Amino acid sequence: MLKRFPNCLLAELPAQYLDHYQTYKSLTAALETLNSERFRFLGVNSTEYCLPESLHLTPGKNVWWPARLGESVAPRNLCLIEQSGLPVTRRCLGDYLYGCAWDWNPGSELCTGQHRSTTSALYQYSVSPLNHSVLGEVLTRAGEILAVPEQVIPADLFYLSKTLENVPPVLEQSETGSPDEERRAYFCNVSTILSRVMYLNETTVVRSQRALNTTNILLDATETIVNRLAVANDTRAMMLEGDQYDCRDRDGAMQRHVQRHDGTVLFRTARLIVLIADPTVANVTGLALFRARNLSLEDLSDAAENSESEEDFSGYTLRYLYMNQSLEDLLAESDLEIGSFIPQHVIEGLDELNTAFRAPDDEEQDPDAPDESTTTLPAPVEHPDPPVSPAPPPLRVIITIYYNDHAFRETKNGTIARPNSKIISVSLPGYGSRMPDEIPIYTREMARELPSRCGYWSFEADNATEFGHWSYDECRLLNASDSGVSLCGCYHLTSFSRLTKDIQMVETVGVSQKLIADQGTLALDIITAIGCSMSLLGVMGIFATAALFPSWRVKASSKILLQLSCAIAIEMIIIFLEGPDIDQNRISQIECALLGGTFHYIILVTFMWMLITAYLQFMRYVKVLGQLRPAHFILKATVCCWGGPLLIVALFLSLDYTLYLKRDNLSDICYPHGRALWYGLLLPIGAIIFVNLVSFVIVLYHICTIPSNLTKSADHAMTLAQLRLSVFLFFLLGLPWIFGMLTTGTEEKLFAYLFCLTAPVQGFVLFVYFVVMDPTARRFWCRKLQRLPCCRARATKDADADQTTTSANTSFNTYL
Repeated sequence: MLKRFPNCLLAELPAQYLDHYQTYKSLTAALETLNSERFRFLGVNSTEYCLPESLHLTPGKNVWWPARLGESVAPRNLCLIEQSGLPVTRRCLGDYLYGCAWDWNPGSELCTGQHRSTTSALYQYSVSPLNHSVLGEVLTRAGEILAVPEQVIPADLFYLSKTLENVPPVLEQSETGSPDEERRAYFCNVSTILSRVMYLNETTVVRSQRALNTTNILLDATETIVNRLAVANDTRAMMLEGDQYDCRDRDGAMQRHVQRHDGTVLFRTARLIVLIADPTVANVTGLALFRARNLSLEDLSDAAENSESEEDFSGYTLRYLYMNQSLEDLLAESDLEIGSFIPQHVIEGLDELNTAFRAPDDEEQDPDAPDESTTTLPAPVEHPDPPVSPAPPPLRVIITIYYNDHAFRETKNGTIARPNSKIISVSLPGYGSRMPDEIPIYTREMARELPSRCGYWSFEADNATEFGHWSYDECRLLNASDSGVSLCGCYHLTSFSRLTKDIQMVETVGVSQKLIADQGTLALDIITAIGCSMSLLGVMGIFATAALFPSWRVKASSKILLQLSCAIAIEMIIIFLEGPDIDQNRISQIECALLGGTFHYIILVTFMWMLITAYLQFMRYVKVLGQLRPAHFILKATVCCWGGPLLIVALFLSLDYTLYLKRDNLSDICYPHGRALWYGLLLPIGAIIFVNLVSFVIVLYHICTIPSNLTKSADHAMTLAQLRLSVFLFFLLGLPWIFGMLTTGTEEKLFAYLFCLTAPVQGFVLFVYFVVMDPTARRFWCRKLQRLPCCRARATKDADADQTTTSANTSFNTYL
């Protein structure tokens, strides 16, 4: 494929870009000849485009077409970053004063050598010229690639959007003479593609949109395709029959329903419904979606949660709306889910506008023209035929209902607007997006307890890193029903929904930032692996000490240490076993949920034992009088630490086990997400870390006030003892997780490195403090090692050294 690619690059470059490129090359060549001691040529910049350096693929290089100021583009050759699943990207920076310049020039060394067949196919479609003979096959194949959502990567979605962007010119060339079956297939293929996009993982969609504006390109391309098909003459015959088509694959054929003869044609897929209506036939100008009357809202929600097959439009019925539909009557229907129509007065307003634009303005005359009333003998002139005003485009109303907001996701971090209902799109091809009056939009709020506003999707970018967003202007709430249906009024023709607020964290996918992030991720993975290995070795040392020396393990402090070490060991093993390398297609959802629940559970157990140790340290160093441990303390602590987290995890698994599934198959793991993450994990460990931090500060304060009555000779030993205890308490109480909490919601790598350097080595630190630095445990090991000939001399020396210890005033014991 790549061997043929360079030969066609120059020919494929659009004419406008080719003119800029040739001018750029000519200027560069001319100015380079002026290089001298007094003149040094730096370069030529366009104030509108970043221009390519070359149009041919060479070893170690990528081929870049022009990009507008502020635009990010992918290379024309296939070059994917393996970890992100995205093509390598390059951004055009600068301003209109100094011109545009590329941010960097990523070479082909970043490209992964392994290409998936589906990605390669979509890429080839996006760069190859389309024609009428292959269009149907390309659209069908593109829909088939999306049939398995778990296997779709962000690059697939991008190349799919670029492929659809090339379809409208092909439709212009073949507007006449298209067979009905072929035209129906086009409608169904485009509808199926959009429907399957709504099955894709949200992370995959947002990552692709943030990097390359993918979903906006996709939405604009599909809307253009449907609009051009809708106004074509061949489509009118389909609309006169009033057919409805079920585009879902059933025995390999589209399903055709009863004829209505009302100027409509409807295409229905699992998660997308498209209606095209001609109001001049039977006054149909809208569509409403209703829940099945034998199901309540709660029943339908439960069915959607418990069965993936119900997470589509199967449980809904449709009804066409007429231009004289009563606003209040429709709002009063309790089963209404979403709907919209173009009222009669809006249609009449459009007719008046078109008439005004077509009517010649007889009242305005040329002031320099002679006054015919003073001319007695006007010369005979031939009157040409008056110019014929262009006829208005045929009136077509296109209503599209989307099941979810996967294609309408904002790309910024922090607080964003999220639809609180399904999404409906209204368009009139050829009549612009601004209407003479408000369009009624009916939506049912999914979560009535959340504050919501009427809004529409705007394709305009607020800044350089945000491509599309939900907007509130020119939309207002007109009325609301007791059943939860809201009536909004909007002047724009676009996609509408009822919006609420949400929080999201989006991965940085900028070009240079992505390269640095990938390298940093590799370094963090290596640091984590080393730390976990050290922690496991430390825990194994603690277990070995307990197994070899019964008198050491029967102590209460050792029992607590062993249970904490057990939890840490299980946690480290899961970290080693689980990761993005686990293919979600090879394990069931139940297995992934159980693995994520186990990880959730063992983290909470670890923190519960850290909380117990914080309590014991507080009692030892702050409350020095009275009973330090309640009766049956070990038994009570064991039940609390191992039983409490089990209740939390079981609760979230029973409510919604999908909270523990991987959100994408590239970088995510089986781990709590959403409510389980925020309320089941981060909130409990945040509270424990806060308590442990307060305990840490109080314990250190009391320890640091002890040596006030010591002599100067003992100050140095006491300071070292305090320092050792401070480091030990920092790890023992899980305070390194503070760095982990600080990484949430930020792209700064400092806290990530601090967390990976400190948190995974907790088991090793416990081994050093409780075994290596504990005189009793060390003496046990020295006696054991004395039996080995190779270690006898060294063990004897260490045993003798243990007999000489520091005074009680300048050391702290290692007991819990």
